[in-house]
This record gives sequence, C-alpha cells and structure tokens, in this order.
Amino acid sequence: MTMLNADLVRLRTLRSGYAVPLIVVATVVGITAASMTEAGAEGMTTATQLREPLTASAGILVAVVSALFAAMRVGGEYRYGTMGQRLLASPRRTRLLAATLTVHGLLGLVVGAVSLALGLAVAVPMLEAENLSMGMTTQIVAAVLFACVAFSLIGVCCGVIFRSQPAATLVIVGTFVVEKIVGMFIGDASAYLPYSLLTPLLRLEGATISQAAAATSLAVTTAGLVVLAAWLFTRRDVTS
Repeated sequence: MTMLNADLVRLRTLRSGYAVPLIVVATVVGITAASMTEAGAEGMTTATQLREPLTASAGILVAVVSALFAAMRVGGEYRYGTMGQRLLASPRRTRLLAATLTVHGLLGLVVGAVSLALGLAVAVPMLEAENLSMGMTTQIVAAVLFACVAFSLIGVCCGVIFRSQPAATLVIVGTFVVEKIVGMFIGDASAYLPYSLLTPLLRLEGATISQAAAATSLAVTTAGLVVLAAWLFTRRDVTS
C-alpha cells in the first residue's frame, strides 16, 4: 500500500498527470459531439455506425494515449535514474512493479470511464432528438474500459522491457504500422494482433473475429507482456 500511495503521489506531482487525461477526455467529447451532428445522414443510421465515434475514440484513443503515457513515465524513470532510487527505498521489485501496473491500470480505467460517460452525456440527447439510438450495452462499455486498462499495462511493460522513453514510444507507435505491413502477408491471422483486436473488441465495423475471442487474445497478450516485464525487471541491473 505504501508503494501504491507513493506511485500515486508521483503521478499527481506531474503536470502531464493532469494535462494528458484532460486533453484526451476533451478530445473524445469533441469527436463525439461533432460526429453526432451527422446522425441520420448516410453512413450514420445504424446503431453500430452511431456508436462508433464514441467507442472508437474512448476505446482506441484513450487506450493508445494511456499506453504512451505509461511507457514514457516508466521509461523516464530509467532515463533520469529515479528507478534506482525507488529500488533502494523498496528493494522488493515485484511489489514495485505491481504498484506501477496498478496505478496506470487505474488511470486508464478512470480516464476511459470519464470519457465514455461524458461522451454518452453529449451523444444520447442529440440522438434522442433524431429518434435514434446507438444501442450502447454493458458489454460494450466493459470492452471499452478493458481496452483502456490493457493498453495502459502494455505501456508500463514496454517502459520496463526497453528501459527507454524513445524506444518504448517507438514500439507502441510502430507496432500499428508493422501490423498493417504484416497483415498483408498473414491474412486473417492479423486480426489477432494487438491493435487489430480493438476492432472486434469494441464491435466496430469490419470485425472478422468475435468479441470474446478478441478479449481473450488481448488478455493473453497483456498477461504475457506483464510476465516478461516482471522477469526482466527482477533480473536486470537498472543502472546498466
């Protein structure tokens, strides 16, 4: 609990700890509001089409930004040597990593939930005025929040594995490009790559696998990265 509180304090003392979530939430609300003005027009009539601006922005934008934020923060601890200081104060590495994962997972969850709630508060009245509905369900809400948490944990893992802000950021951003290139060669199997899993998970148009399969695959991918990060974190010298 002490390490968890310390991690929360470190997060609160960063300006980016406030600025990034606020900007992301505002962006999601802005995208949703702008998209709902087209409700009823061609391409914005079905529940899936009406839901997509909100679920895609809350489930993809928030998830990716959360991953980048976590990776940069953890990578920064290696860059500035604060990771070594934290280990001197708390030599039990597994607990330290667990606290970091928990804090960023909670941050992703909160930002995702606030974005989704405010987006719905804007979208629902606009759609009701047009006698339309996006058909938002508890299952879809859970999927959006799961995506935000999972990618937050992936960001932490990238920071630990690569121990560098630029490298971790490049991997998170570059993976999207790599997926597109690899997808041209592996066909339908590309649906199981991390970014591609977001389409069926959030029930966006173009999904080729089920939501359950996507959720399971993302959970396995995240768990695998957490195990790898933990294994490396407990064995490597943080100063090298």
